[in-house]
Amino acid sequence: MNTPQSMFLGWGSLIVAAGASYYWAKKGIDERRSQQAKAGSRPTDKLDWRARIEKQKESPAPVSASVTAVAEAEGGRDASEANVSLGKKNPP
Repeated sequence: MNTPQSMFLGWGSLIVAAGASYYWAKKGIDERRSQQAKAGSRPTDKLDWRARIEKQKESPAPVSASVTAVAEAEGGRDASEANVSLGKKNPP
């Protein structure tokens, strides 16, 4: 049967491990975010989901490098035809 001391030791070590993990993960995430902000690859504006959808509609989705490479290798076809050769469906 668990004694009060072993329960305290178990819960205490669990709380300490969780706190250390949270601190370590948060530090890494904050560092990555600051690097992205300095590089300009992270947007600084805070948008709700409606504004994000509108922003996506305004700018077309980028074509991936693999689709572009296949298009160039197969005679310069456009990306929609290259998607078919990669087995991807074309967007509507």
